[in-house]
Parts: sequence; C-alpha cells; structure tokens
Amino acid sequence: MINTPSKTWFYLVLLFGILCIAWSAIFVKLANISGLGSGFYRMFIGFVGIIPLWFFRRKPLNDWGSIKIAAICGFIFACDIAMWNVSIMLSKAAISTLLANLAPVWVGIGAIFFLNEKPKRIFWIGTVVALVGVVIIVGVDKIYESKLSLGHFLAIGASVFYAIYLLITQKGRSSLDTVSFTAISMLVSSVVLFIICIIAKTPLTGFSFHSWMSLVGLGIISQLGGWLAINYALGYIKPTIASVSLLSQSVFTALLSIPILNEYLNWVEISGAFIVLFGIYLVNRKTTKIRQEIEPEY
Repeated sequence: MINTPSKTWFYLVLLFGILCIAWSAIFVKLANISGLGSGFYRMFIGFVGIIPLWFFRRKPLNDWGSIKIAAICGFIFACDIAMWNVSIMLSKAAISTLLANLAPVWVGIGAIFFLNEKPKRIFWIGTVVALVGVVIIVGVDKIYESKLSLGHFLAIGASVFYAIYLLITQKGRSSLDTVSFTAISMLVSSVVLFIICIIAKTPLTGFSFHSWMSLVGLGIISQLGGWLAINYALGYIKPTIASVSLLSQSVFTALLSIPILNEYLNWVEISGAFIVLFGIYLVNRKTTKIRQEIEPEY
C-alpha cells in the first residue's frame, strides 16, 4: 500500500491548478483571436506539451473502460471550452469566468439524479441564492426586456459541461494515472475543437507574434499546468468539494483583469458575485474528507 500524502498537499496542488487556470480568460483576451481558435490551440499546445511527460511517466494502459471515460471527458471539456472562450469575447472576462463557475450547482443536481444523494434543505437555499446572484450580474432590466447577452448564455452553458466533466472525471481517475488521463482527454478535445473550427470556418493561421505567445501561455500554463494539477487533485478530493474551491478562479481572474485588461467590475456586479459565491458555498457546505488511495501515479 502506497502512503497517501496529507490532505494539505492535495489542496495545495488544487490551489496551484486554480492559479494556473485563472489566467485562461486573460490569455484568451490577450490573444485577441476567435474564441474557437484559441480553444483549439489551448488544447493542442497543451497536448504537445504533455507528450514527452506522457511517454516518460505514464503507466501501461490496460483499463479500456477508464480510457473511454477519459475520451468522453475530452469531448465534454471541448464543448465547455468552445462555449466559454466565445463567451469571453462577448462579455467581461471576470463575468464569463464567474458564470461558468456555477458548475457546483449543477454538480449538486447531478448528484441527486445520478448518485442517489438526497440533498439537505441548505442545498435548495444555496441554489436559490446563487441564481439570484446570477440575475443581479446579468441585470434585471435585461431579463425583463428579454435582451440577455449571448455571452452570458454561453458561459452558463459552459458551466453545465464543466459540471459533467467534474462528475465523471473522478471515475476515470480511479484506475488511470493523472498524466495518461489528461493526455487522452486533451487529445480528444483537440480533435473535437479542430473539427468545430473547420465547420465554423474559423481562421487558424495568420496571427501576430503577440497572439501566438498568448496562445502558448494558454496551452502551457492554463491547460497543461492547470489541469494536470486539478485532475490529480480530483482523484482524491470529491467533485462537490473541488468545485467549490474552483470558484476562487473567478476572484483571481478579476484581480488579474484590473492591471492587465483594465477591466473593472461595478458595485452591482461585485454584489452579484458575492451573492453567487455565498450561494454556492451554502450548496456545498459539508465536512471535507479526502478519498482513499486510488491508482498510484507511478
């Protein structure tokens, strides 16, 4: 039996991953190309970056069930990234990130239907509070006038795919090491996003040096570094607990957006953000427990 690291270690790894993906919206904005194009290069560059590590550190791939789950996760994550990246180009980076992080609500709902978990009353209270926060962020006037931003819809749709990814990743990680799981899912995501770009006739060449450097940062820092860490942590931390921690991504993104993108939130958006975060905290308030040892990494 291999000794399991301490609980603090898993949360430190998760925090590192969150800090990496907090740059995602920043890099997408800085690249200043099509959201679909940046989504493809995020996955493709990340996959190219993980190839040497995969061949050097991976374990034999014998569990085809877990491989299929990793492939499914790749497809789901591609849909999430495609919708989220486009939403970023249509609205503020911090707002798109926050709405996409409604995933814990959907994770809780998914646990009801697929994991047979009966939620406590606090779950429903938290869900209502979070949705009220979303209404404040979007704007009551826009809802009343039926002029909701397409960027808002895409960000919320991305949160649904994000939740599905979090729910099924842990199952795939139960018998597949982090590097193999991440590499397989990124390969599938790259293929899916490439097909979407071809169908949508999205330009994939002719970018400036500044755009290419932003795309490299997106692929290496946000995708490779961020999701290697998060996928590792998801093997030991329950998805409902991890999804709450992932909410801090929106806070880091908002802070980074001030000096880099010169994007500021008004007091209404800040109030809505706090309400959403508080509601999601209520949804997931419970005693945290680290999972038992799963498939060893090496």
